[in-house]
Amino acid sequence: MGYLHQTLATLRRDLRDYAAPPWTEDAADAWLVAMPDDFFVQRQAMIEALRIRLLPLRDRFAAGAIERALDAMATVPREDFLCPVVDDLAYLPGPVDIGQNQIMSHPELVAVLAAAADPRGGCVLDVGTGSGYQAAVLSRMGSSVTSIEIIVPLARLAAWRLQRGGFVNVSVAAGDAAMHNFGCETFDAIVVAAGAAAVPAELLRALRPGGRLIMPVGPTGDQEHLVLVHKRRDGTLSRSRVRPARFVPLTGAGARTGITDAPPR
Repeated sequence: MGYLHQTLATLRRDLRDYAAPPWTEDAADAWLVAMPDDFFVQRQAMIEALRIRLLPLRDRFAAGAIERALDAMATVPREDFLCPVVDDLAYLPGPVDIGQNQIMSHPELVAVLAAAADPRGGCVLDVGTGSGYQAAVLSRMGSSVTSIEIIVPLARLAAWRLQRGGFVNVSVAAGDAAMHNFGCETFDAIVVAAGAAAVPAELLRALRPGGRLIMPVGPTGDQEHLVLVHKRRDGTLSRSRVRPARFVPLTGAGARTGITDAPPR
């Protein structure tokens, strides 16, 4: 048993009658101590909190998209995508460090990305595998997920975790998504978990007519917004801002070859 788990066990025993505060960033430590030592219970509490927090965004997505995303998250053990030393932090309202200067995204951002993409049984491209958690969530919503990670050790670890977890409809590739040869393959939904000044043209070309792409876009990390791009049946694009967000920066060719981002409309 690790030091963190031992400390939590002691605190939970001493404070077993302590009522759990709301699932908020300001009360994260107190929430964790008040929760039972049961990841399933913690996951359900997180889902219920997210359902409330995402209410202001329900009109920005297709009907039912948020519920489909939350239903998917309810089936994926987030703790399985973290090092056992820190898996007790899995359900906190915040990101978790996964090494290589990368993070597992805040659960709320995972839910927003999944709801915006809303693959509904389609093929998904997940750019920035990281821990593999986002790919796992998307795998519960789409028929297949192609996940690409530019940091090779993260790609290998995520692939192992996904295989171990039985996510058989996810394939992980190590490399640069902007340089990846998709051939004739295109996608119904594309999720990019890294920010850039513009949407990479290569990814827009990989989006099928009728498909959706969601990624953080902005001149700097402090000025990013999640931008949802919809490719119409005739190939034209519409863009809308979903919410402010801050992600790790997109690296590789995609960071340099994005098209100029038109004002959202």
